[in-house]
Amino acid sequence: MYDLDAIRTAHPIVETVCDAGVELRRSGRRFAGRCPFHADGAPSLMVYPETGSYFCFGCNTGGDVIDFVGRLRRTGFKETVEYLSQHGLELDHLPTNVTRLPSRTVFPALTAEELATVDAAATYYAGMLNRYTDVRAYLADRGVGSDLARRLRLGYGGRGLAAHLRSRGLPLDPARRIGLLDGEREPFTGRVVIPDLDAGGHARWLTGRTLGSGSPRYLNLRAPAPLLGLRRAQLRGDRAVIVTEGPFDWLTGCGWELSAVALLGTHASRDALAALHGFRRVYLALDADGPGRHAARALASDLGERATIVDLPRGIHDLNELGQRRDGRTAFLRSLHASHARMEETWSSTTHSNPRARAA
Repeated sequence: MYDLDAIRTAHPIVETVCDAGVELRRSGRRFAGRCPFHADGAPSLMVYPETGSYFCFGCNTGGDVIDFVGRLRRTGFKETVEYLSQHGLELDHLPTNVTRLPSRTVFPALTAEELATVDAAATYYAGMLNRYTDVRAYLADRGVGSDLARRLRLGYGGRGLAAHLRSRGLPLDPARRIGLLDGEREPFTGRVVIPDLDAGGHARWLTGRTLGSGSPRYLNLRAPAPLLGLRRAQLRGDRAVIVTEGPFDWLTGCGWELSAVALLGTHASRDALAALHGFRRVYLALDADGPGRHAARALASDLGERATIVDLPRGIHDLNELGQRRDGRTAFLRSLHASHARMEETWSSTTHSNPRARAA
């Protein structure tokens, strides 16, 4: 028996439709895109995050995320539920006659002018965080203290970014190109802003997390997404790194003074995989749900013997949830060491039964 509400929660409709290769654009409280089920010349697919549903005015059909994935994979309800309880949506597993749009928009690298704009925006947002005690309280509730927020240049999207950029002598067009501004609207308003910093502490990219239940939960720049925190982990010089899923999981690891990075999802790009191969040990502490477990197994397969999948304590969904417990760090390290010991035992057993296995 499956918990259908838990499955729908684990697979938000907007993210799932995007993962199917549909480029969505916000239209009020809904999102519009080209339907993958028919030759859709104009956007006729509507996605409603508040109700977790979709409807195509071309096909005249709709439903929830289970229905959407079932139609994509041409599977019945039971098989689709079983699939979603253990996996994320994979394009390679879709029928060949499904319209395959590019899975994600590929953004060009930021120019020097755009990078200067990102750093200036991060400075402005960090200053705004100091003005909002309720936002700092929200961060504290999630285990992110003021010292950590200051060191990592966390911020808050208050209004006034355009005026700040003008005061710094920066044009607004770069901000509009990368999504910091939308005309006169400031899309990051009302969001906790988490930047990715380079070796000099300059912001090179950022994401904004809504404080409520709005959608999308995270709003990113129109720029290539990094392996969040990679430069910080490399600068520490540690030979081991902890891989997390989301930005707040990464913040938890940083707060524990551990070397950590975040995938910003469950997919590791080729660049991310190459970077992880630079560490001797890679501890995979992804979410304890179907997509997280599936992604961890896939990453472990790619990374080989250097990878260890960390089983979080029973009842804990992700690292940030654990970070809100007083004994969170101790509990996590206990789980990490236990998982590492099991992995070593597995490799030792494999080597003894097949001497060529470790060399492979």
